[in-house]
Amino acid sequence: MSVEFVLATKTKVDAFKDTASIGDVVKYQIDCTPWQDDNSVITSATWTNNGSGSAAITNPQLVAGVISAYVNFSQAGLTNIKITLTTATQTKTIWLQVKVVDRSREYVGDDYQYGS
Repeated sequence: MSVEFVLATKTKVDAFKDTASIGDVVKYQIDCTPWQDDNSVITSATWTNNGSGSAAITNPQLVAGVISAYVNFSQAGLTNIKITLTTATQTKTIWLQVKVVDRSREYVGDDYQYGS
């Protein structure tokens, strides 16, 4: 599964939200070129798990202002991933908040009709 976001140029808080299931491996890609065009070339992007949920971040990449990484969710909970962009003169923080659910424990309900 792949999820894509675009980082706008004039936002105060840059936070993206998503929902995933336990066992999902999601590729997140964020197009930072609008922000980069107004500021400076991004030289690095660091992904850090800052949440209570368990998420393994692998294969982070930065290519021409577009950042991406795979995130593997192994337990339910709220995962906050901090992404720090660095330029020659600035640091920009982006938050990715993912609610990880256990689909095997969801209650679907029954299909009985009452009062026939």
